[in-house]
Amino acid sequence: MFTKTIATLTAAAALTACVGPTPYRAAGAEGNNFGYASSKLSDQLYRVRFTGSTRTPLRWVDAFVLYRSAQVAKEAGAPAFKIIEGTIDTTVLTGDDLFGQGNPLADVEVSQLSQGSQMDGDRVASAHSPYLQRMAGTMPVFRAPPRAPMVKGQAPTFIYIPSGGSGPALPGRSVLVELRSDLQNMDAQTFATEDVLARLGPRIKRAAQSAGAPLPASPV
Repeated sequence: MFTKTIATLTAAAALTACVGPTPYRAAGAEGNNFGYASSKLSDQLYRVRFTGSTRTPLRWVDAFVLYRSAQVAKEAGAPAFKIIEGTIDTTVLTGDDLFGQGNPLADVEVSQLSQGSQMDGDRVASAHSPYLQRMAGTMPVFRAPPRAPMVKGQAPTFIYIPSGGSGPALPGRSVLVELRSDLQNMDAQTFATEDVLARLGPRIKRAAQSAGAPLPASPV
C-alpha cells in the first residue's frame, strides 16, 4: 500500500510539472521545452521568445519577454532597447504583482487512499464527489462508478466524444528587439535597460534548479 501511495504522489507531481504554469527559465533546461529563448540576428537585432504551458498567464509571458529583452540588452552593453516587432503589455512594469510565484503543487489535491481492502486496486476518491478528483486545477481524474447490473437482452450503449483537435494554443510571445546605444528618442516601445531590470527583477521568481543540475547556457 505504501509503495502504491508513493507512486500516486509521484504521478501527481509529474502531471503538475507538465500542466503547471511555466516559471522564468531558459527553454530546454532539464529537458523542458517551455521557457525563454533569444537569438542574435545582427549586432543590433535580437529575437526574444517565451513559450509557456497552457496554464501560464499571458501577463507572466509579457513580463518574462520584457525582462529577457532587458537582459539581452545589458549583456550587449546597450543602455536601451526598442521592440520593433510584436506586442507586449507594458503595464507589467507597474504594480506589485509577482510573476512565476506559487507552489506548483498548490492546486493538486490527492486524497488519502482507502485503508480498507481493495478488490480492484487502489482508488483516489474526492472529498467533494464520489467519482471526480480535481487535480492540477482544471483536470479531473474520473473514477468509474460501480458497474450497473446488465439487463438480459439489453444492447450495450456506446458514447462517441469528438476530438477537440490539437488542443488550446500555448501562451507565448515573440518580439524583435533593436538595441539602442543611448537614451535619446525614447517612445512607448523603447525601454531603458536598467529601469526594466530594476522594476521586474525583484518580482520574477526563477525556476528552481535540481541538485547537481548544470546551469543552462545563455542562448544569446
